[in-house]
Order: sequence, then C-alpha cells, then structure tokens
Amino acid sequence: MRIGFFSDRYLPFTDGIAYSMEGARLELEALGHEVYIFAPKPGPRFHEASPRITRFPAVKGLFFDDYRFSVFYPPRTRRSIEKLDLDLVHFHTPGQLGIFGAYYARRHDIPLVTTYHTDLYEYVKHYRSVLPGTVALSILAPFVTGGGAGAYRTSLSCVKPERSIDRWNQKIVQHGMTLMHNHCDLVIAPSAKMEAQLGGWNTVSRIATLPSGVDEIPATEADMAAARREFGIAEEEQVVLYVGRIGTEKNIGLLIKAFAQVAPRCGRARLLLIGPGDEDGRFRAQAAAGPCADRITFTGRMKRENLGAFYAIADVFAFPSAGDTQALVINEAAWAATPTVMVDREISQIVEDGVSGLFALNTAEDLGDKIVFLLGRPHQAAAMGAAARERAKKLTAQTQAAKLSSLYEETVSRYRASPLLALPPVL
Repeated sequence: MRIGFFSDRYLPFTDGIAYSMEGARLELEALGHEVYIFAPKPGPRFHEASPRITRFPAVKGLFFDDYRFSVFYPPRTRRSIEKLDLDLVHFHTPGQLGIFGAYYARRHDIPLVTTYHTDLYEYVKHYRSVLPGTVALSILAPFVTGGGAGAYRTSLSCVKPERSIDRWNQKIVQHGMTLMHNHCDLVIAPSAKMEAQLGGWNTVSRIATLPSGVDEIPATEADMAAARREFGIAEEEQVVLYVGRIGTEKNIGLLIKAFAQVAPRCGRARLLLIGPGDEDGRFRAQAAAGPCADRITFTGRMKRENLGAFYAIADVFAFPSAGDTQALVINEAAWAATPTVMVDREISQIVEDGVSGLFALNTAEDLGDKIVFLLGRPHQAAAMGAAARERAKKLTAQTQAAKLSSLYEETVSRYRASPLLALPPVL
C-alpha cells in the first residue's frame, strides 16, 4: 500500500507527533508498505536526503520557536504528489499541511485517516494566542471537506466572538475538528480519554483507539554515569524526573510546588526537568524562589537517543499533565523500569494504580505524597517499575504498526468511492 503522511510536525523537531510518525513509518515499511511523508522544511538551508519525504516551504510559526508554518504549495510539488498514486492519506495535524492532505484525499477520492494527537480543546485554554489559528480552522474546514452551505453557516456562527476567549476557542475547536473528523473514513484516538472526547462531540466516523508504539531507548552503565556527571547528580541522590515540554499545559507549576513538599521529607531527592519551553522563564523563576532551588535542574532540550540514561537513573518519573492524549514519555520511562506518578488516569495503558505506578490527584499535596511514597519504598517502587516494563513490551512500535496496518487495510476495503468532489484548486 502507498500511504501518505501529512503533518505540520516532523523530524528533526522533537515531540510526540514526530516520534509517533517516524516509528510507524519504519515499521510500516518493514511490513512492505511505501510511506511518503509531507512536512514543513525546518529551515531555508535544510536539505532533505530521503526521496520519500517532501518538504514544503515554511516560515517560523507564531506560537513556538520550533513550529513551522507552511504557506505555499508549489505546483511542481503538487504534481509530484499526484504521480505517487497514493492509496490512502493519513494526516496527523490539523494545521496547514494536515488540511492540505485532507483536501488532497477528498479531491482524489481516496480513503482519509487521521490521528487526534493533540488535545486542542484543553490546549487552547493555556495558549490564547492560538485563536487566529482556530478561527482559520473553522473557516477552512467546510472548504476542505465540501461540507456544503449548512457547514459554512455553522462555521461562521462559531467564529462570532464570545465574552470568554477560552470558551470561544474551545467552541471553534470542537466544531472545526468534528467537521474534519466526520469527513474521514477512520479517526484514530491514541487513548480512551480521546475516544470519549471525540464521541462526546458526536463524531460519526469510525473511531479506533490505538496508542502509538514506543521502543526502548538503550543506555549503558557508562551512559548513566555520564548523565550523573553532566548535572552533578551523586550516586546516593534520588532522581525525580520529568521529560516533556516545559509549558503551562503540562502543569509544570504543580510539579514544582509538589517537589517543594517532597524535598524536606526526602533529603536526597533531586528534581530533573528535561525539555524545551518556558519561553518567559516563569517556571525557572518559580523554582528559584522556592526553598529547594538548588535541588531543581532544568536541562533544556535533549536528543531522544540521550534520554535512556536519564530514565535509567531516575527513581520516579513524575508526569503532572492533565492535557495530554497519550504521553509517550511514560512508555519510555517504563522501558527503564521506572515507576510513574501521574495525574491523568485515562491516557496510558502502562500505569495501573498500585501495580505499575501511582495516580495522584491534581494537587501539589497529593502529587508530593505519592512521590514520597515511592522514594521511601524502593523495593515496592522497583516492583512497580518491573510491571511497567512488562506492559511497555506489549506496546512496541512493531506491534502497534501491525495494528495500524490492519486498520488501513480494513479502511481501504470498506471504502466506497463517491463522485469526485467539485472542489476549487488549492491556492
């Protein structure tokens, strides 16, 4: 099968969407499929070596430093896509390239699949500046799907301002995404949480729950020793680790507050926060103003291949976010047999409370208590970590890609060609 992945996020940028796509691509190709990726060009001098990856001109995005905004689709590039004769389109983001992929599939009358990787409904509460993007999504959705006059009227009504920017954003997201999803042949939800959300939005297309596969990030004893040296972590110290974006949507402020309660009770504890973000320095300022500032370290962005050592030296993986869709970092921690304390109960097939990790309430007090519980009971923590690792072994990239392949084949076999939509050309 010839499969097209369309996404506004892809390597070399590092996030869950990029890694999910890359893991799936490699394993789908191992199964005999041809996977073609269409993504933004990371920079003007970037040269793409792979013949199966098409890069579109892009400019620096408005929201994050590493977000690329594709604004131009060269006619030559569009013609080269048509020559591929794709059997199926899978778009991974609802941005410019994702929407282009959806449009392409509908214009060429081929099956359309999407994965709802990002909980935009929750996300927009933390980043109000995305409002122009959500408005554009609402306006473009009927154009892309050919939804008709009724869909245009509903979209325009959603664009009408409301007193609450959060509510306005969320209304637009709910409508725009539902309209897009209802014109897909398959919508993949990466967790039970997202399946419930999409169902609650009256999504009529078929929904399948399929977490992304995650493989182990290996680390040697030498790697672990180097990781400790790099940040001055002594052998006897206990590491509480977080990996991910250092952003408001990840509830980082709660974790810093929780650690302020952990530190006096666990004198050897260190908090290590790995990831990009904190553009305005608010979390570093919060940590610096607290009573245990010298025991909190922000490392900044780190290459994924280097993370294995940090998962391995961690005693507890702490994940306070309540806005993720699946949190692949939990699987990565599980591969290192590191138990997780997390807030959101519905996003992971790895963590079972008291068996392979612990669930905490969305309060600094309870999150801190659960971290202290594991730090103070190393044998129990080790048993939970071992259980988590066994679960991770069942959710490898190979295993999940085989399931994805089956879903693709079912989707194609069910697909019934409809008359080609009379859509206007892409500008």
